[in-house]
Amino acid sequence: MGLKNALSVLSKSSPYSVSTLRKEGDSDAQQKLKDYLYVTPLIQSEFETALLEAGVDDIICLCGSSGDGKSEILTQLYKKYSCRVDFHLDATHSKSQHQSAVDCLNGELDKFKSSSKPLAIGINIGMLQKFMKLGDERHNNIKASFGEYFKNRHTKGFKSGNISFYDFECYPRLEYTNNKITSIFVSKFLQKLTCNSDENPFWQYYLDDVQSSAGMINKNFEILSLKEFQNKLIEMLGLARLQEEQFLTPRSFVDFVYQILTREHSEGIVGNLFGDFDSEYCQIFKKFDPNKFRSSELDTFYLEYSTNTLNQELQKELQTLSSRTGVELSPQGIVRCAYMLGGAGEIFSIENLTKNSCLQQALKYYLCLIDIYSKDKLTCEDEENYFNFVEDLLITSAFEYANRALPIKSNDYIVSRRIESYSICNKVSAQVDIDWVVNHKLISSDSLPIPLVINSKNTFVFLLDIKTIFQAIQISNGYKPNRQNLEVIAKFDELVSHMVSRTVDAESMKVISSDKVAVININRKRFSVEVLV
Repeated sequence: MGLKNALSVLSKSSPYSVSTLRKEGDSDAQQKLKDYLYVTPLIQSEFETALLEAGVDDIICLCGSSGDGKSEILTQLYKKYSCRVDFHLDATHSKSQHQSAVDCLNGELDKFKSSSKPLAIGINIGMLQKFMKLGDERHNNIKASFGEYFKNRHTKGFKSGNISFYDFECYPRLEYTNNKITSIFVSKFLQKLTCNSDENPFWQYYLDDVQSSAGMINKNFEILSLKEFQNKLIEMLGLARLQEEQFLTPRSFVDFVYQILTREHSEGIVGNLFGDFDSEYCQIFKKFDPNKFRSSELDTFYLEYSTNTLNQELQKELQTLSSRTGVELSPQGIVRCAYMLGGAGEIFSIENLTKNSCLQQALKYYLCLIDIYSKDKLTCEDEENYFNFVEDLLITSAFEYANRALPIKSNDYIVSRRIESYSICNKVSAQVDIDWVVNHKLISSDSLPIPLVINSKNTFVFLLDIKTIFQAIQISNGYKPNRQNLEVIAKFDELVSHMVSRTVDAESMKVISSDKVAVININRKRFSVEVLV
């Protein structure tokens, strides 16, 4: 078959991309390859337990988005339990071209009500919402349970009436713990695909191909098997979730693995990873290209490379990279490979060129905050880290952003409005409510609640995302955001607006022009004005 043909089972265009009920005896070589790679998720185990415990009046829903793996789970469980449970494998689509998916689900629910078996349904979130609106009135009790589910989506195995809901959202494939990003699903999948084992058919195809040729796919396969590469790929998938709201779905991910392994590129798998082809991950990963985050160290490397003045240590590391990848790398390719293969200590100097980019700093801060929220009790170091981030970086950057048009620095004052050529600045005192942090449990890692006390007013909670941290770091480095890029500055505008709204009754303000500063203080309803030149 060959390694490339074997890998084709991963492609989204493969007939094995979506599982369907097949006749006994239909299992061919590629189906066996797919079965070998399958990683049983926790949601499948808990859904199976629910099927075993279900009564005849129970409905068990497997809820998720396209590509989550609903059809794979239900197809496997159908083969085991179809004698005692009725299955509607895909409620998102109709079984007949003459009726809609809603009509089809109406019919399946009618059958269930006259049946003596529980019913298992695979259904998209959008279809649940659609059925709530368009489903027949005779199923109003079921529609009401659907509505309760949407109010309790973060509850595993939520049950309303006789209907249980198992939602992939409650079983994240990416974990943000201990200051790093991990994924049991991705780790197990890549290990199965690339492990050196007699039980791994892909490894046997790889060995056969190596003996007959030294193709690029073989070298890509070797690099994918490296733990450093796998860990960095998981980190990038986690970044894609935090920065671009890109969900990790099995179908999209395995197709992406197929693409980066098999597509032709002069710089191999790493070139493909940051390349330009039809994949949502590819388009996002281009934004994470370490060459985009310039620094003096990176510019120095490019200069020394172009003038052949690299020191011996760097030259040795370049040889190590070239040997690992099996390709001739451009300067940009060297930086990308160091980014993806760093961590083993062999390319320490090149790896350091990208370690302190704004993106890596933002991720480090974000993971640190998640770790703090996960603890039942904070240490003094935790509190210090929290204060340092929120007060020294976030709030300071908010001041820098709000006061960017002022001709002078104005510490502890924030621009609230402009009148002709004058800037009106209100006195601000901003602190973290650390007691709120101690008592709060994080629900989702998509955004983090930051409790702030402004001018001794009631605590307000600012929802922080990683993009805002990235902008805060850039602003602290002297970057001036472009107000035409509304998406980038929207969260900073929101934070500044909250801060200004809590300073309208401040007891001190400044009026600043191009050449003068007037300080106005209020004490017991008496005003004092001091003009500074």
